[in-house]
Amino acid sequence: MRKVAYKKSIFSYRMLFTIGKQFLIALGVLSLFLDIIVIVWPDSFQYGWRGFLLIILLIFALAVFRAFPRRCLSVKFFYPDTAITLKVGNIFDQKGHLILGFSDTFDTDIGNIICGESIQGQFLAQVYNNDRKRLDNDLERALSSDPFSIDNTKTKGKNRRYKIGTVAVLPGEKRKFFCCAYSKMGVDLKAYSDINNLWDSLINLWVKIRIEGEQKNIFIPVIGTNLARVPGISHSLPIKLLVFSFIVNSRVEPISKELIIMIGEKDLEKVDLLEIGDFIKSFNK
Repeated sequence: MRKVAYKKSIFSYRMLFTIGKQFLIALGVLSLFLDIIVIVWPDSFQYGWRGFLLIILLIFALAVFRAFPRRCLSVKFFYPDTAITLKVGNIFDQKGHLILGFSDTFDTDIGNIICGESIQGQFLAQVYNNDRKRLDNDLERALSSDPFSIDNTKTKGKNRRYKIGTVAVLPGEKRKFFCCAYSKMGVDLKAYSDINNLWDSLINLWVKIRIEGEQKNIFIPVIGTNLARVPGISHSLPIKLLVFSFIVNSRVEPISKELIIMIGEKDLEKVDLLEIGDFIKSFNK
């Protein structure tokens, strides 16, 4: 049976607080409206307790509806002039530049090194039609001017190591793919990272997007979880890190008209959408 989506958001104190807040707002607005009606037409409302309870139930239903976390939440900022959207869905169904997480070796061997279900695995399958040679050639061309070192202890996959934060920009049809190295591929063929690497990678990523992004919308998955093995990190933390890094760096110099953070269907239950929504809105205060 499919697990209930949004369960962390719905069954939380934040949800109860939000419902209560929406209830009081709706109650206040309705009370003001009814007071005006009663003053003008004193005999308009004579429904007794049943009518009163019905109104309360309707207000409560409205409060729940307004508080329920949406599958798409967008916040517009005036400083900087940009927007951040949190959206549930498949990143490869979106139209715009895509940001993809890679390791410092830019390995692409699906099965032996890269999980086929990962974003990188889906990228190879859906964008390159599983043509790994073509992807490797595009990566090599994109990284031709970036310095690297040879790791002779890594005997499987690629042994060229690039600096954390290196971004390979691959061409696509009316869009680009920004492949950012935010983790280190160990000799055990497992990718490792930490908060510092994530932060440094995002700084370099925004610089690259400023140069080649043409201010177009950019889509990014929730990087830094699952297979990247970042210790002590939840799904909410990398989203907050993305938001904070994007806003701070956008205030230095514009990056994009909109950043869309994509959450996969299977990861819905791991994210408190209400908490993330409040966090994003806090930058408008």
